[in-house]
Amino acid sequence: MEQGFVDLRQNNDVGSSGEHFWPSFTDIMTVIVMIFMLASVVLVIRNWELLENLRQSMEAERAITEDLRFKSEENATLEEQLAQAQYQLSMLRMQLMQAQETAVQQGQLMQQLKTEKRQTEEALKAANERVLMQEDQIKRSSDLLASLQQQVQTQSLELTGLQHKMSDLETENRRQSDRINSLLEADTNNQQRILVMKDEYDSLKVKYDKLVKPARTPKGKYVVEVRYRKQGGKYKIQFKEREDQPLKTLTRQELDRVLSKLKADHPKQLYIKIIIPADSGLSYAEAWKFMKSTLEQYDYYYQE
Repeated sequence: MEQGFVDLRQNNDVGSSGEHFWPSFTDIMTVIVMIFMLASVVLVIRNWELLENLRQSMEAERAITEDLRFKSEENATLEEQLAQAQYQLSMLRMQLMQAQETAVQQGQLMQQLKTEKRQTEEALKAANERVLMQEDQIKRSSDLLASLQQQVQTQSLELTGLQHKMSDLETENRRQSDRINSLLEADTNNQQRILVMKDEYDSLKVKYDKLVKPARTPKGKYVVEVRYRKQGGKYKIQFKEREDQPLKTLTRQELDRVLSKLKADHPKQLYIKIIIPADSGLSYAEAWKFMKSTLEQYDYYYQE
């Protein structure tokens, strides 16, 4: 009995020698198992992290490959859109030049009408002043007739003459009024004609866009670039066959020779990208004549 408790263990004498051995062994095995479990958990976590990193690496590699493929397709599409946009920009510049020339002509017509209207107003003002002068003369004559009864016959004749003049002035006034009305009617007709011309221009532009925009494309074609402008009153033609080449200045005869050779080397595949710069100095007629003749003679679209 120790400390007031009865020792109930059997073989008390035999087990007293190993009472400290088994608890210590159990503790050691528990620690070993815990270490093994911790090592297993750490190993599983590391393997899971490695698998996750490998999956992310494969996903990133797949995304990079897909992005590279998309970028390649996008670059090819952008090159085609750039060529088409440059062609459309040239057409829009020619249309702008035509609109500017039409606006100048309309401005000149309006200035002429304003000048005629001003001249008519001045003539009408002068006629009114003459009428006022004649009316004043009539008044003076009437006063003189009232005061000089003895000169009734003479004054009557003078009054008759003045009445004839008044009739002539009224006729002149009516003629001037008719002329003003005619000018106003002509101005109205000119305004209507301008509106009709604008509607015709808009209609032609829509028809032109429908004819050109959907059909002609540089895709799959042999593309060359031609720039056309006017400097110092002289026409200047620049040409390059590939994008990495600098522009070369050619005469019209040299350009025809080069395009004829390219047309023979690339039958029905030659796409001519004609660029009219914003500061080309060309009129609409000059730019359109050059573009039309060049495309119809050499461009694939007009060889069908």
